[in-house]
Amino acid sequence: MLQRLTDKNTIRRILNTNRHWALYALADLDDGMFEQSEWWGCGNGLALVFHGISIRPIFVMGDSVNVRELLSALPLESGYLNLPIDNVAAADGIFTYRQRHEMCRMILQEFVPRIGETNRLSMNDCPEVEALFASGNGAGIAFAPAQLATGVFRGIRENGELIAVAGAHVVSVQEGVVGVGNVFVREDRRCRGLAQVVLSATVEAVRSKGIQTVGLNVACENATAIHAYEKLGFRTQFHYYEGTAERATAP
Repeated sequence: MLQRLTDKNTIRRILNTNRHWALYALADLDDGMFEQSEWWGCGNGLALVFHGISIRPIFVMGDSVNVRELLSALPLESGYLNLPIDNVAAADGIFTYRQRHEMCRMILQEFVPRIGETNRLSMNDCPEVEALFASGNGAGIAFAPAQLATGVFRGIRENGELIAVAGAHVVSVQEGVVGVGNVFVREDRRCRGLAQVVLSATVEAVRSKGIQTVGLNVACENATAIHAYEKLGFRTQFHYYEGTAERATAP
């Protein structure tokens, strides 16, 4: 039976049974993030609906039986559904992907930074960051201006113009996790290693906070980006699916 979960310790215990898969959800236990989250439980399964960004991520974990029951009962018509590959069948007939991407979850193993000059970005730089993302089709879909307040965003400027950026979707010193991302280089400045430089600077920033579990998501088809991240010390842990999904049956 579906039940609403409100106790952080209970949620934390479940999430830590699969820490790498739950990396982003763990950060949502922080004050300020927790209030924007709905947590649901069913047997050994758990679901999170995060309302802090417009795409409304849906995260689930558990065995296929409990995941199917969770998805069936969630009071939600649509969202950005994240599913482990072995749970995809559990969503059949309940949620339908409008657009589905196969993704790699990569975790930093042994950091090998690429050094270069970067600038720390703040909330004051938000218009420039948003304009840079707007220059790329679909870039920055998981970006929210409040993420700049984490203090870990770094950028590269050329002739005063922002041409590359990297930061984090979530940062939690409390849970010891960070999901780096929002990595983007303007199209006419690619193939120069700028993504590695700006991401290295972001990783340095989060590691200075004492955070050891550093992960990121990248499309499995993006071999160039995967290779670049591997050079920095990231390693693929597993594949999963994500994308906009709509309910096919009433909850």
